[in-house]
Amino acid sequence: MRILLFGFDDFGEKVAKYLGKKELTVVVFDEEEEKKAKSSFFHVIKLDKINDKEILELGEFDIYIALLRDEELNLFLSLTLKDLFPNKKVIAKVSEKDNEFKYKLAGVDKIINPYEVTANRIMTILKKPLTIKLIETIIFEDNNLSFAEIEILKGSFLDGKYLKDIYKEISQNYNIIIIAIVDKEMSENVQFITKGINHKIDAGDILIVVGDIFEIDRFKNDLELLKVSDG
Repeated sequence: MRILLFGFDDFGEKVAKYLGKKELTVVVFDEEEEKKAKSSFFHVIKLDKINDKEILELGEFDIYIALLRDEELNLFLSLTLKDLFPNKKVIAKVSEKDNEFKYKLAGVDKIINPYEVTANRIMTILKKPLTIKLIETIIFEDNNLSFAEIEILKGSFLDGKYLKDIYKEISQNYNIIIIAIVDKEMSENVQFITKGINHKIDAGDILIVVGDIFEIDRFKNDLELLKVSDG
């Protein structure tokens, strides 16, 4: 099976190494990624831009994977690949959850959301008989992704809200995913977020979230700063 992978940032490198035993060719657009990919002993091709002619000249592959850091370029690349190779499988990484529908419209066969992938991994770990404190010692391979326990402060903009009403808004505004909650009114146990769960969030409850480190910090800061007026 021949695979053509576009992009070799940290996430792309992990995907490439996972697929390393397969017949994999890596396409890059900048010198930094080219150097990194070559040092990892992959077959590397450098292009200056996304160009139909040059992509066709690379030959036909079984699977195309679009992992460019720039969301607009990655979407454009996905569209190009599906147009050039309509019968081949195209996999693409989405950086912003709101853009998933654009990739679907482009005909992408499989969408990868790195935040959801990490969330699923955390949920698997949390289901094992480990404490949250122990899990906090785990260091993620991708330094930009992390998870945190966030206590809801009295008077914060989430105090008194229902989970189903804020779940999508939080994911969109902060690019983080709420994966679990500790609802102090019910128990001290971690409860994973499923479609059937709709907790009322109160001061003292704890949200367990996954996402970009800076987005998590921004979310924490807003919880402290954006207080609901008593009036």
